[in-house]
Amino acid sequence: MRKRQIPALLCGAFLGSMIGATRAAPPGAPPPAEPPGASQPAAAPGASQPTAASTSPDGEGVQEIDVTSVRPGPSLWRVSKGDHVAWLFGTLDPLPKKMIWRSREVENVIAQAQEVLAAGPSVSADIGPISIIRLYLQYRRTEKIPEKANLREWLPPPLYARFSALKRRFDPHDHAIEELRPMFAARRLYERALGASQLTTRNDIQAQVFKLARRHHVAIERTSLKLADPRGILTEVGEIPRSAEINCLDATVGRLETDLGAMQARAQAWALGDVDELRRLPYPNQREVCTTTVANSPQIRMLIARAASDWETALEASIAEHSTTFAMKPIYELIGPGGTLATLRAKGYTVEGP
Repeated sequence: MRKRQIPALLCGAFLGSMIGATRAAPPGAPPPAEPPGASQPAAAPGASQPTAASTSPDGEGVQEIDVTSVRPGPSLWRVSKGDHVAWLFGTLDPLPKKMIWRSREVENVIAQAQEVLAAGPSVSADIGPISIIRLYLQYRRTEKIPEKANLREWLPPPLYARFSALKRRFDPHDHAIEELRPMFAARRLYERALGASQLTTRNDIQAQVFKLARRHHVAIERTSLKLADPRGILTEVGEIPRSAEINCLDATVGRLETDLGAMQARAQAWALGDVDELRRLPYPNQREVCTTTVANSPQIRMLIARAASDWETALEASIAEHSTTFAMKPIYELIGPGGTLATLRAKGYTVEGP
């Protein structure tokens, strides 16, 4: 049986986002193209284009981020033990739609590195074509509320009213969302709101880092999660308690009601390399709540823990083996309380950076 990349089918879009899974292209797909302007020099500080306002479907203003200049992102953290060094680069999701990323600092480090470590694992399973079809059909059943019920019936009336207001604002024509289980509806609503706010989860900085690594003939290391029972995982997802799913949707609705402006500010701060501003901006617990929701599945809980452990092990092994390593990790997992940088300091590594 052939190895197929199937992260999108494991628990909808949530599994990949919760464990930072690599979204692999289908077999035989070409590598992602370099974005227009990627060969230009980095823009001078303060050279971003002015922001503009757009109008949402209900007439409320949504502030757009218009970052059309080339942006470097944050500086790197230097983690060392003896004369072996790892340079850690903090990624962010979401980012401005129009942003073009290019960092001379990153490119210079990659040119000297022996290994680039991806931010998250590649998720795969050995299944054949017939099993893929069955898995897809099971996924389609799993994402929908059982017995042809809908969100109006599943949600407390106050939460449904808040959800409906956001749906009218960001995607009034999406009637199918009403049939989705709360955690799947939360993900879809979140993506629609990002799009209306000129933000995207598809500005793949990691893909550009990989392209630089290939250009400089640097090895790319990705941890991997091989799934022995993907259908069993979907079965467990279908058994997640309704209350846990409602908590995820409630946290997502709350974030969209209160945090869109801060999301835009975080994206702008990341693009400008302003780590102090990223530290100052509050970071809501919506992702943590939704991670806890999918972690009701024992297999997914194990995968999330293994993904984190495997990445830390891979980083320390690369530092021990190579004189220079370049590694990526979501920036709030680096700088947060108990994050990667604090863990490495506690283990005796020297950590320097912004």
